[in-house]
Amino acid sequence: MNYPQEEKILEFLKDRNLILASNRGPVEFHKENNEIVMKKGAGGLVATLLPLIEALNGVWIASAMTPEDEDEARRYPQNRVPVTHDDPKFWVSFVLSDPEQYQNYYSVISNPLIWFVQHNMWNSPYTPNIDDKIHHAWKDGYKAINQKFTDKIVEEAKRNQKEPLIMLQDYHLYLCPELIRMELKDIFLSQFIHIPWPQCDYFNIIPEYMRNSIIEGLLSNNLVGFHINRYVQNFLQCAESLADEVDYQQGIVYYNNNITRVRSYPISVDYNSIKDMSCSNQVCQKEDLIKEIKEEKFLFYRSDRADLSKNIIRGFKAYSLFLDQHPEYKGKVKFLSTGKPTRQQIKEYDNYTREIIKVVKEINQKHCREGWKPIECRFISDYGLCVACFKNYDCLVVNPIADGMNIVPKEASIINENNGVLVLSENAGCYEELKDYALSVNPFDITQTAEAYYQAVKMGEEERNRRLKGLQEIIKKRTIYHWISEQFDDIEELHSKP
Repeated sequence: MNYPQEEKILEFLKDRNLILASNRGPVEFHKENNEIVMKKGAGGLVATLLPLIEALNGVWIASAMTPEDEDEARRYPQNRVPVTHDDPKFWVSFVLSDPEQYQNYYSVISNPLIWFVQHNMWNSPYTPNIDDKIHHAWKDGYKAINQKFTDKIVEEAKRNQKEPLIMLQDYHLYLCPELIRMELKDIFLSQFIHIPWPQCDYFNIIPEYMRNSIIEGLLSNNLVGFHINRYVQNFLQCAESLADEVDYQQGIVYYNNNITRVRSYPISVDYNSIKDMSCSNQVCQKEDLIKEIKEEKFLFYRSDRADLSKNIIRGFKAYSLFLDQHPEYKGKVKFLSTGKPTRQQIKEYDNYTREIIKVVKEINQKHCREGWKPIECRFISDYGLCVACFKNYDCLVVNPIADGMNIVPKEASIINENNGVLVLSENAGCYEELKDYALSVNPFDITQTAEAYYQAVKMGEEERNRRLKGLQEIIKKRTIYHWISEQFDDIEELHSKP
């Protein structure tokens, strides 16, 4: 596992029944060449927690995301699928849902309503329109699926004599803690929120009965975690309307005879793992493609899902403005973007993807020269390709409207070989850690972002090297293993208190 204090963590957990719960699980099943294959889930959460749950033979509760997930789940009692090499390492207990129910839970309430509120993305004079559809989706979708997760969690908690330790993940499961607490009174509950928490006035876009249910749910936990302290403070302010008492200094909320500690745990990356991957044959082969695209030009690069929070269109418009203001760089620079459409079943995301394609086409038509295309987009999910890009960019653009953390600058800076410059939104969660060595931008300010692009192109090699080395030193000091070990330190401390 290579966690700090690994032995201490395992000693604390060895007699406990570890139960993780998240909407998306650690594995998915797919059909390939008429065979069912199991694929590891993407993301840092899976990479971090998987070794832990394997070591403890725990269970991970998650939604069945594919038809093959459902088929595989139905082969086993209680839809509890063993994940094996030779012997079962752990189990995935799948939550099966009616498609319409899941649509309401995921595509109406979780995304876009809650996601947009927590990322400050609604255009409030016009959206959202809280109508019968949303009220219905809350009751028959979000509440219903949270109840299904709760039933699974309670079932797993009672499966053996070990004391359960339940770790809930993210915004899809806000109602679960209160529902679990009704069934299992004195159980220890923790929940980590991987996205921003907004200020109270913006959070109040959500109807009062819904937001009260969200706050009451979260305050049924013993421990609630966010990435940065700003989100902790925002949450404490939102909790004040319901709480008996809020201690801002200690990050403690007293409510309904429960004490909830609210902490920040900035997530990072597995430093050694990404360094090793950057040297793999898979990545080295992809580098040939990147160098062919780059053609020895100055390479701007961004890696995003086509999510509205990522602010992709403003980033491209700033590039167009940079070319307007500095036409001498036409033919000498290139902007490469990798990523893929996401949540296309949701109208706002589908429209945004179409708008990205339209804006890129317009910029290419406006600025192109014979043999030179200003922007190259690769709409593909290929982490090996991303890592190859991380090694070879000259300027990395990360300009989200809001982000829980955003680990792209951390992953990329570790392995970049070109003294790459970072253009970073002041609204990214990682900004507080990395700002001293980045070119900071207001994500809404296209003019400022265009100026940052120009600074990056003009920056001397010595200053570029100083900035990259500074980023690397910060990232090396705090890895993804600090994130998990700090949570377990607090869980152990809180658990030992009467």
